[in-house]
Amino acid sequence: MLKFPLHQRGRTRFYWDGPSLQAYAEAMGDPSLLWLDLPALARAGGLEADHVWIAPTPPPDRSGRAAVGAYAKVLGALGVDRRAAAGGGVERECLRCGHGWREARTVSELTLALAVLGDAMADAYDAAFVFAPAHVPCAINGLLARQFPDKRLGRVTFASGRRQRFEGPVLALSPAQVAAARLSPPGVGQRLRPQFDPIVQPATVEASP
Repeated sequence: MLKFPLHQRGRTRFYWDGPSLQAYAEAMGDPSLLWLDLPALARAGGLEADHVWIAPTPPPDRSGRAAVGAYAKVLGALGVDRRAAAGGGVERECLRCGHGWREARTVSELTLALAVLGDAMADAYDAAFVFAPAHVPCAINGLLARQFPDKRLGRVTFASGRRQRFEGPVLALSPAQVAAARLSPPGVGQRLRPQFDPIVQPATVEASP
């Protein structure tokens, strides 16, 4: 249980970076972690909140797009607000071999930061929590302190052990708490092969009747 005055201030909103969630599942080697109940993660920390999910850039193949769309529908049914990363990615090119690729994470992080600041301007929350690389909430925190001193920002982490310095509350969820939030109900969508790139539905989830 998270114990600090922040959640007693009123309206709380979580912001989840889609590519960062994918990176965690990949690091853990568990495709089922691609399908997490985001509100359940907040409740594991003792918080009831609104939720915003920054969707990862849809993969180019049909099955990958279908899986991202299916997960987005599930999150929508849970009341999660889906927001697409602006621009869809940044084109990169290797200076040595000329190989090109699309880097989505930086764009999603920028989209998340703009969402937090835009919602603060709209007075949509009193306290916000961010799941993203450490530099993202640190940068947002500085801007909030100057422009919206009545708003408070916290950070969500799944990692154990050494934590990077952050001037604010940290909701640290254990691997067991994260695993307990995995979605496995029937009727989520079509069955897709379990792999990480693109995001796919776990093979244990049955197709809609």
